[in-house]
Amino acid sequence: MSKTNDPSRKPSSLPLLELYSFGEQHFEKHLIHRLEDLKSFLEKKELKFWLNVPSIDDHQLIQDIAAIFSIHPLVIEDLTTTSQRPKIEEFEDHIFVVLKMLYSKNSLAEIQDEQVSILFGNNYILSFQETPQDIFDNVRIRLESPKAKMRKLGTDYFTYALVDAIVDEYYGILELVSDAVEKCDDMIMKNKSNVNLNTIHHQRKIVRKIRNNIWPIRELISVWKKSEHPLIKRKNITYINDIYEHSIEILEGLELQRETMSSLAELYMTQLSIKQNEVMKTLTVISTIFIPLTFIAGIYGMNFKVMPELEWKYSYPVLWLVFIFITYLMIRYFKRKKWF
Repeated sequence: MSKTNDPSRKPSSLPLLELYSFGEQHFEKHLIHRLEDLKSFLEKKELKFWLNVPSIDDHQLIQDIAAIFSIHPLVIEDLTTTSQRPKIEEFEDHIFVVLKMLYSKNSLAEIQDEQVSILFGNNYILSFQETPQDIFDNVRIRLESPKAKMRKLGTDYFTYALVDAIVDEYYGILELVSDAVEKCDDMIMKNKSNVNLNTIHHQRKIVRKIRNNIWPIRELISVWKKSEHPLIKRKNITYINDIYEHSIEILEGLELQRETMSSLAELYMTQLSIKQNEVMKTLTVISTIFIPLTFIAGIYGMNFKVMPELEWKYSYPVLWLVFIFITYLMIRYFKRKKWF
């Protein structure tokens, strides 16, 4: 194995690397501070190893690890480029898998994504993350169990477990989408003013983003299922089918939510149209009431010399009574017709 390319690097400058060595009757967790320690653990050929690299900011570290595991140069380039499309690539003695991990604490507005790269060989699994945030705690817990399948089956099964943990997190994101859509629906029906087309459009953009991440994973799994690489055991394909089915379920759920959002946009426009019609109806009724009143006022606003009733002392109050009576009759007529 190659030595570290930068011997001047201080141990404390390395990010905290997690190394798990395991077998059917063996499990140990190690925190690696020096790459020399890592190489000494890897000499135990009878065990399998999972090395988790929590950050890819240190490109020299990536180069050093690549040298230890004889990783193909194209993989090294993909590891440090975080805009990769989810894919699987096969090499002579290892397989490279890259996909997007989505997670959120409370709401759709807080959804974050990061690239996770997984590389596995005959007795090792390497996982590389953009940030220390990850969702592999359940995998760690399962690995500690003496009865865990990850200890007994090949590295391809362990990789399946990591990918499955990432895909399962999409269900939580899908639930957030569903809750947001339901909340938006309720607010539209209750005519809440803080919901508009921009809100719906923003949610549709988030759904599109999630869909763009999960769709290539389905393609990735499809390629994985058809692979004849010796590292991929046919007996483990059943588990890969499980991820494939999950990805389809998530895509169908996202499609349903997208259609619901389109319906919400139509519902919002319908509600807006109804509001406008109500306003127009109210204005029309008011205008209609004032038409005869304006007509009468216009007559008595003419400058004719002979208008006998103008000399009558009761003409002004009588005119007001006429106005009130006409208004009353029209309002009663409109109510009778159920125009308001």
